[in-house]
Amino acid sequence: MIELQGLTKIYGDKTVVDDISLRVDSGEFGVLIGPSGCGKSTTLRMINRLIPATHGRILLGDDDVTQLPVEQLRRRIGYAIQSIGLFPHWSVAENIAVVPGLLKWPKSRIDERVDELMGLFHLDVGELRDKYPHQLSGGQAQRVGVARALAADPEVLLMDEPFGAVDPLTREVLQDELLRVHQHTRKTIVFVTHDMDEALKLASRIALLNTGRLVQYDRPIELLTRPADDFVRSFIGKADLGLKLLSRRWVHQYQQHATLQGSPAASTQAGYTWEVDATGRPTCLHGGRLHAEDRQQHTEVTQEWSATPDMTMKEALSRMVWFRVMVLPVIDGEGRLIGEVTMHGVMGQQPCA
Repeated sequence: MIELQGLTKIYGDKTVVDDISLRVDSGEFGVLIGPSGCGKSTTLRMINRLIPATHGRILLGDDDVTQLPVEQLRRRIGYAIQSIGLFPHWSVAENIAVVPGLLKWPKSRIDERVDELMGLFHLDVGELRDKYPHQLSGGQAQRVGVARALAADPEVLLMDEPFGAVDPLTREVLQDELLRVHQHTRKTIVFVTHDMDEALKLASRIALLNTGRLVQYDRPIELLTRPADDFVRSFIGKADLGLKLLSRRWVHQYQQHATLQGSPAASTQAGYTWEVDATGRPTCLHGGRLHAEDRQQHTEVTQEWSATPDMTMKEALSRMVWFRVMVLPVIDGEGRLIGEVTMHGVMGQQPCA
């Protein structure tokens, strides 16, 4: 748990962080966001005392960070930054092992931890363990940087725009991997970004700052649907507000019953029935309006146009548009049909809790 109480930073006559109070509970993913110069990176750096606070308190669990020896504090907090900062003449394994080495872990334990983290971040141990930073792609180097920050199993991970220097495709992959790692480790994360889409995708809670002040601290869905003021509305943006909202809603909230072809039960409201194979996997869609220009009797179901319960509705809608269909089968982990989600449902149905 990280708690900020009246945190303030003043340089001369300029207040860059102004009386910020917020709490990121254990296991939460907190994101700090705002315009350039709003104080988000300064706030992050005060948490691990890279910058001293002028006023206020920072609690790590029940401990005031100013009362902890710096070495002990740094062991409890991992830190990853945009420039990564890998040591160029050390191998991947040596870079990841820096903090465990300083803590004098036995070599066998260090080796085991390095291999564990490389596996967790999908870094091939056999191929990459002994390579040097200049031999890595940007995405691989960033993974190594985050793995290094987690090497000593800290309570909290601080991340200062860690994906800002990579291309958009790699950035999306790294976001997905960070979400997966967060779900696996349940670490408390405080993450700085200037990208609202990134914040909405990653955060349990978002702190929106402006001119050093905390404007709103809320769950993403509340930030989208109940903005505190005009600044929040303008920062979120109105052009794609609906898609941003769907990025925080999931298929299982809109999932409906799917009717099998030949079933004596009536077909769904949209008029679709599904054909499945012997294992229960959907193979064909019958009836209904498949796309705006054409009404067909049936179409084959491809793997690409299906949905899973934990997929965002933004992704499901994107698949409908791309494949020009008005319905997706919802499948379980074995590919078996468990329901459907329709364009009609997206437009007219209130999401379930």
